[in-house]
Amino acid sequence: MSIAQHMVMDHFSTVFLVILCGIRLYSMKKTQDAELRYFWLTLLSCFLLVIQDSVETYAATDPDLRNVRVLFSVIGYVLRPTAAVGLLLVVCSPEKRTWKLWIPALINLAVNLTAFFSPVAFSYDEDYDFVRGPLGYVVFVVSFFYLIQILAVILLRFYEGRKAERLIVICCMIGVIAAAIVDTLLAGRHLNEAIMIGCIFLLFFLRTHDNYLDPLTSLRNRVAYYDDSENLGRSISAVASIDMNGLKELNDTRGHAAGDAALAEIGRFLYKMNDRHTFSYRIGGDEFVILFLEQSADHVEHALHQIKENVSKVGYSISVGYAMKTPDQSLEDVLRESDQNMYKEKAEYYLKNGKDRRKRPRT
Repeated sequence: MSIAQHMVMDHFSTVFLVILCGIRLYSMKKTQDAELRYFWLTLLSCFLLVIQDSVETYAATDPDLRNVRVLFSVIGYVLRPTAAVGLLLVVCSPEKRTWKLWIPALINLAVNLTAFFSPVAFSYDEDYDFVRGPLGYVVFVVSFFYLIQILAVILLRFYEGRKAERLIVICCMIGVIAAAIVDTLLAGRHLNEAIMIGCIFLLFFLRTHDNYLDPLTSLRNRVAYYDDSENLGRSISAVASIDMNGLKELNDTRGHAAGDAALAEIGRFLYKMNDRHTFSYRIGGDEFVILFLEQSADHVEHALHQIKENVSKVGYSISVGYAMKTPDQSLEDVLRESDQNMYKEKAEYYLKNGKDRRKRPRT
């Protein structure tokens, strides 16, 4: 059987998924998203793995091609963790995408290069059968390390995502890990397909996730607020309303770029306080809302006081109001009460500064 026939017979699904994902990524090239090049890294790695496996399978039929088989075996063991690194770089936040993430992959590369002169990683015996050496499982340990990291990042970084979509991505990553175990124990050929399926669903998840984000502050937006209000309704214990003071004056005197910088700075402080029980949103120009889940009034007051102090330290001012939710209240009523408390504080701010500024409450 030729190499091309091996590719078609053994890897048709993977090639099909690579083509579909490649078309989608190419159509998104104008978005300039940094994540896209890491998707391409995984995509290219999977495609090269298809070629590698087909050539290695062909070389396994002819002992005269021993050196070719060794070369393509090394390539395969190097590409497996590389494909996983691509997905890890996709889900990692920008500040955590450092060269250090490549250290396990480089260790794996060094270990498998020994196959050219030592059996410590793997070799082929007199009957041309594969023999795994004492360091032969390094590639799988490194791959598992990256896959577990991907799963952990998804759970920690995207906890605010919709549960159904997040569950799909988690199931995809678990499927990839299961495929890696099968590949380790039974020399199966399903790992490439599992990685591609995980890659495609991760791409769709991130695109959907981005649709729920405010591009200026990276907080969740108004659409996300409405969805979360419905999905988290029973767990919401308090709502806080936040408005920036003096945004119009800042825009008029220093330009809208300065105003955007101020909103981004406020958003940065709100983003830092997000966790599994605190969700922050930018729902309008200078309007922010925080949903507190199962939090006491003391905790809410402390958190809001801390935000006001942090914002004040960088030279900006915000008005804050909050309301605790009672069992018989609707979320709309709680938000209305929270808004009223915030506008009282805002009125006091402008009165104290000798200005008369009245805003209509949100509806």
